[in-house]
Amino acid sequence: MKKFLVLFFSFFSFSLLAQTQLYMGDSSSDSDIAYTIKNNRIYSGDGVFDNIVVMSFQDNKVYHGNSTLTFDCLFTIKDDKVYRGSSSFSSDIIYTISDNKVYRGNSTFSTNCVLSYENNKLYLGDSNFSSDCIITVAGDGYLSLALLACIVGPY
Repeated sequence: MKKFLVLFFSFFSFSLLAQTQLYMGDSSSDSDIAYTIKNNRIYSGDGVFDNIVVMSFQDNKVYHGNSTLTFDCLFTIKDDKVYRGSSSFSSDIIYTISDNKVYRGNSTFSTNCVLSYENNKLYLGDSNFSSDCIITVAGDGYLSLALLACIVGPY
């Protein structure tokens, strides 16, 4: 129950933030902004010049583009799991989130670890080497690891 509350509040508190940038790799240069997140929308690049909405999120669901229609639902976040589409069946689990790590499927075995999160950086696998950093998070607050996995995945 405690994990659920943490994920719930962290996911929804994210929607109150002004803006968050996701930089490619270990960078913090404006030219390396991969995504900008603001107003429940995930924009490609800095979100100013491109203004291309890659994903939207609302009510623990992540949608394709600027839509929030059921048939455009890409992921559902429930407890510590990320499901395919609007499903909540165990056969549709894409990720399991545990201890700042993202695991493939319904597993927490180290061999199934696809992403690790530490000090505002997302790493490939169970690593924290700078050469394995794929995303650096900068902005006004906490970003849900489940939402971050949805943005950079699927693996």
